[in-house]
Amino acid sequence: MRCELLNLAMLLILAVPGWAQLTAPAGATGASTPDAQDAPVVPLDPDRLGVSMARIRRGLRISEAREQQNASGLKLQFQVQVFGAAPRIDIMRGFDIRKGAPTPFGAPTHSDFISQWTPIAYRSPPAPLSSLAGWALFKVVQRSEKSRCEQEIADYRAAVMAGQSVAAPRCSQ
Repeated sequence: MRCELLNLAMLLILAVPGWAQLTAPAGATGASTPDAQDAPVVPLDPDRLGVSMARIRRGLRISEAREQQNASGLKLQFQVQVFGAAPRIDIMRGFDIRKGAPTPFGAPTHSDFISQWTPIAYRSPPAPLSSLAGWALFKVVQRSEKSRCEQEIADYRAAVMAGQSVAAPRCSQ
């Protein structure tokens, strides 16, 4: 049964282009002249149509062999063969591959790894370094102001002991 259906389908596939060549539309160029109707019919070459007769014959042999093996009508078996160009698969769709951009579902960065595996108690430094540096700078400025004030008071005392009339120092301790 399948063999007969495949033969019929093959004949229809090969005959349709032949019919299209024989019956041209009335408005086509050269179709209204009597010479165009008497033109010789060129036989169809299946190789030019992209049809392989050897493949068709081999497919028919395989389908007949399968049909003979499955004589029972209870087991249905279908086979679909699809021929065509495969669609282009874009693997990088949705990924931002700019420099420094994180890749979704990619490997973790070094900072991700460190934050994941370091316990919370040990994650931050014992004292923030910026605060420590600010405190040290504050102490240096405070000490320089104190030494400047002490020098000003010492100069004031020396001027008073020398009998000079000078203004009192502005700084106080």
